[in-house]
Amino acid sequence: MKIQKDFGNIVIVVPHEDDEILMSAGVIREAVKAGISCTVVMATNGDYECSDYEKGQNRLRESIAGLQVLGLSKEHLEIMGYADTGMPREDSFLTHLYEEREEEKCYPSSCAQETYGLVEKEEFHKKKWGKHGAYCRRAFREDLKEILRDKKAEHIFTTSPYDTHGDHEALYRFVCEVLDELKKEEGYEPNLYCGLIHSCAGDEVWPLRDTKKFTCPKGLEKQHPWEERRILELPEEMRQEKGTENLKYQALLQHETALEPDAYEFLMAFIKDEEVFWKMR
Repeated sequence: MKIQKDFGNIVIVVPHEDDEILMSAGVIREAVKAGISCTVVMATNGDYECSDYEKGQNRLRESIAGLQVLGLSKEHLEIMGYADTGMPREDSFLTHLYEEREEEKCYPSSCAQETYGLVEKEEFHKKKWGKHGAYCRRAFREDLKEILRDKKAEHIFTTSPYDTHGDHEALYRFVCEVLDELKKEEGYEPNLYCGLIHSCAGDEVWPLRDTKKFTCPKGLEKQHPWEERRILELPEEMRQEKGTENLKYQALLQHETALEPDAYEFLMAFIKDEEVFWKMR
């Protein structure tokens, strides 16, 4: 995979702050260098187990800082402002929304029941309709649909349906649902790629630590055939040998909230010489 000036516009849709760096910092950097329009869409505020807006807003600002390291301004970040209620499917906010058939049923988090953003950057729902959006299936799906309709990117990158984090799996399914509607209504049919963050092998095992290339996680073969992966070789300024000067490393360092001692090695294992995706559509 090569991202050059004729590649076409890009939208990256991720569940939580730092996912955009782990999965696609190289995509962002190459788009910036090629002068290609690139928008990062942040589905949730990453405010798991938070009693107020402080953690979510801190994480949003960390994403803005990380993107700026890569050369992308905050104008290219779209905040959806929904909740993060946990990783297992039975706790996952986006899984609850995706599986819910009552479109208006609200799923409040520990700190909110409607969308929120930043003083300096409103969430999409508030910006579009002048009010915060309820934490329900209808609002989330309509927000996502409006964003993708507005951007009309030629390439969309999102998380994998085989990711073991409930939010990551459900976000992929939401993206597909919205793209099916847009294809039927408007003939819009972009290329869709997914990247893997939490594998079936377990975060304590995969990605392998201190390697320059990704290896196939045990158990993934029947889901995402490894030989079908699309490899983006990262530019010189993001190569592992650059050490602390590595731009992906520097962008990830902005996510201080996520870099807890028990997660540090896992997150840093994504600092490699490549990024890996599968083309789904």
